[in-house]
Amino acid sequence: MFNFLNLVRALGDESRVRILMALRHRPLCVCEVTTLLGLAASTTSKHLFLLRQARLIENIKKGRWVYYRLPENPTPSVRDALIWLEKELADTPQILQDAAALPGIFHNKNIHAFLEQKHIPAATCDAQDAENQHVRSGRKNHV
Repeated sequence: MFNFLNLVRALGDESRVRILMALRHRPLCVCEVTTLLGLAASTTSKHLFLLRQARLIENIKKGRWVYYRLPENPTPSVRDALIWLEKELADTPQILQDAAALPGIFHNKNIHAFLEQKHIPAATCDAQDAENQHVRSGRKNHV
């Protein structure tokens, strides 16, 4: 029951649903998700944590860089939830607006330098590596 409740809880927030829908297109780093949603980095990180906890996303670490993507091998309930989200929300105005914005959102290398200078820990990412992992069999425009 714990896994079910985590899944339902994770799907109960518009920002988390928007993250899931954006991750259909490509892996994203924290700074890209933050830019897309217009939220504080700490709020974005909390949303990503809850999505990971529910197994709706997974993170990819490559050296110092961290990306988030939909799971490669989702559980049946996660797979069904993601299919349901796409079926119900793919053509909604907010999801279409996010999809249109994604090509213009790139890794902000300056944000990491700024956070480092202020001694604020942050997950890091690299847009080129994410782009290299862009295509994966069985998923539309996904790692």
